[in-house]
Amino acid sequence: MTTGDEQQQAVIKRAGTELPADERILAVYLVGSYGTGQADRFSDVDVHCVVTDESVGWFEDNWLEPMTTLAGPTVWADRIPGLVGGLGITPDWLHVDLVIHPLGSFDRMQYDGVRVLFDRDGTLFPDGDIPAKEGRPGTPYWPTGPVHLYFYFLGNLVTVLGRDERIVGNQGVGAVRDQLINLMLAERGVRRTGGAKRLNALLSDEQRAALEAIPPAGSDPAEIIAANQYICRQFIERGTALAKVTGEDWPTEFVDATLAHLRNHFGVEFYSSR
Repeated sequence: MTTGDEQQQAVIKRAGTELPADERILAVYLVGSYGTGQADRFSDVDVHCVVTDESVGWFEDNWLEPMTTLAGPTVWADRIPGLVGGLGITPDWLHVDLVIHPLGSFDRMQYDGVRVLFDRDGTLFPDGDIPAKEGRPGTPYWPTGPVHLYFYFLGNLVTVLGRDERIVGNQGVGAVRDQLINLMLAERGVRRTGGAKRLNALLSDEQRAALEAIPPAGSDPAEIIAANQYICRQFIERGTALAKVTGEDWPTEFVDATLAHLRNHFGVEFYSSR
C-alpha cells in the first residue's frame, strides 16, 4: 500500500503525461493545495482540464474514463454537482477530483494559485503557473454564479416556509449566507482556492462584523424571515455597488420578481431603498 505523498505524486504524474494523449484535452492543471504549493500528505489532488467545446458532452457522459486513468481503481466515484467531472476515492483513501472546462467558457483569472502540467498550444496559460496570492485583496470582480444562486435560494423561501419546512428554512439561511460570503470575497478581489475551514483572513473586519451580526435563526419562521431580511439588505446594497464598480449589469428583473414573490406571500418587505 502506498503512503504519504507517494500516491498523490503518482496521480499528478499521470495527469501530466497520460491525459495529454487525448487530443481533445487542451490543458491540464492543478488547483487547491497542490496548485498553491501548500500541499501535505493529507491533501486531495484537484485536477482540472480544458477541453474542446465539441467534446464537452462526451466528457460529461464518460468522465469516469479519464478519472480511472488518473486514480486507477476507485472504491467510490460520483459526479460533482453543477460541474462536468467527478470525484474518486481510491482503496488507499486518496481523494481525487477531476473537473472539465469547455474552452469557450474557460477563464484562467478565476484562480488564485495554479500549477500547470500541460498547455497544448501555450495559449491558455501563457505565463505558466499562477502564483497564489493567499487571499490578499486584488481587483474587485463580478461573481455571476453566486449572485443568481442567491436570489434563487431566497425565492425558494416561499416554498419552504409555505410547506412549514422549518428545518429546511433554517438550513437555507446558511445557503444564502454562503452566497453573501462569495459576494464579499468578490468585493475584495479575493479568489478563494484554499480549504473550507479557513475564512477569517479572506474577509475585512467590516465584512466579518456584518456576517457575525446576522440574526440567529432557529426553527421559528419569524426568525428565519428576519435573518433572510438582514442578509437580503446586505446582498443588494453590496451587490449593486459592486455591479457599478465592475461595470456589470445588476439582474434587476430577477431581483424585482423575487422581492415581489416574497412580499406577496409573507406580507413584508425584504428590501427597501428608503
